[in-house]
Amino acid sequence: MATQPDFQIKEQNISGVHNCFRTTPHRTYVVDVHISTDVHGGILQEAVNDVIERAPYFADALVERDGDFFYARNPLPMEVAEGGLRAVGGPKTNWHCLDVTYEGNVMSFSMFHAFCDGLGLNMFIESVLNRYFCRKDGVDYPADGLRVPGQPALEGEETDPYSRTYEVPEDYSNDFFRERFYHLPENDEAPLNNMRGVNFRVKESEFMELVRSCQSSPVATLQVLMSDAVFQVHPNTNETVGALIPASYRKALEVPNTFKNCVGALRLAYRPEQMASLDFAGRCQLMRRILRESNDPNAARHTANAMGGAVRQVSQVMHSYREKLQVLNFAKNANNDTFMLDYVGGLRSRGFEDQIVSTHYKATNCQPGMRTVTLYITATAGYFDIELVRAFEGDVYEGALAEQLERRGIAFARGEESSFITPENGLIRSLGLQ
Repeated sequence: MATQPDFQIKEQNISGVHNCFRTTPHRTYVVDVHISTDVHGGILQEAVNDVIERAPYFADALVERDGDFFYARNPLPMEVAEGGLRAVGGPKTNWHCLDVTYEGNVMSFSMFHAFCDGLGLNMFIESVLNRYFCRKDGVDYPADGLRVPGQPALEGEETDPYSRTYEVPEDYSNDFFRERFYHLPENDEAPLNNMRGVNFRVKESEFMELVRSCQSSPVATLQVLMSDAVFQVHPNTNETVGALIPASYRKALEVPNTFKNCVGALRLAYRPEQMASLDFAGRCQLMRRILRESNDPNAARHTANAMGGAVRQVSQVMHSYREKLQVLNFAKNANNDTFMLDYVGGLRSRGFEDQIVSTHYKATNCQPGMRTVTLYITATAGYFDIELVRAFEGDVYEGALAEQLERRGIAFARGEESSFITPENGLIRSLGLQ
């Protein structure tokens, strides 16, 4: 057990605190940014310092008091390091919940998901990249809206959206997660203790031509491609295939600038009986319509009220971590459906975009109930990278997805299989809570 410094406590963490309550600690979320030259560690450190100067909240620690977690000012330096990933949130990163390491031409940005969400991490990454290339190239690249010196503070950068209560119609009913979707049997067959990923790189223009020809959207089109791949692998199932799609609630909750957790999920249901009479374009159009209809602002407000209310109520009646673990361990009943589809898009890199080769997102979902196939989709340098990640041995879904892309005339480069497991966060066990 490590001794945490006596940090100055700020506001309570409401929106992300459920990530602190797991049977085993939550593992680090990582973004690898590949650039066209080897990373200069000294310049990267200066870039991180610039961003912390403008937005010191990125350097906050999380501290625990009676089972509640609070943001706290952390004056210790955020130290960039050469080499592999580190356990964020604990002593190895000076109790910082964000971390930056590098090796060769790859910058790795890590986060503890209790601290912020993926979009919040991207705000940090985009700002660091801007300052890195400004310093390296001696050029003032455009930085509007970034958290870099010289850019004004934006309203609500530190707002915790789940600390508020939102108005929802009295007759609103959220049956969003009641429908059960097809569970991939491979997730239960000798699961690995690490993740396996295969990357498909396709030209953005070519894929978008397919999307436009179907009058659809990239997410809806990818959902159909992957659902068709599932039915190719399991042709005898007549169950509904479902995609869980992470989505930001910032617009619905009117907190566009917050870096803190403000994420929910949309679900796309692909029902065989509904799709049987539709061609590929028709299926993509239907998925796009369902996606739009499911993006109901009241769903975001309902979720924020429910999650925030649960944390506040538990904080009032329970006063230890172990008590609260029994109630706030939402992950124990999690079901990530047939597959997840995380459309990340591109990082802002105005002026130096030709120096960004690719970006790759890594998350570890090895816990029972959390295991799933996940597709991370990023856009870089005129290409989409579709990273298919799984926690089991077989590569049947990579093969089926490749056939679906070929069937639609999409050329792709298929990478070699990679293997990874991200570190557990360094906070919970360092504090002796587990």
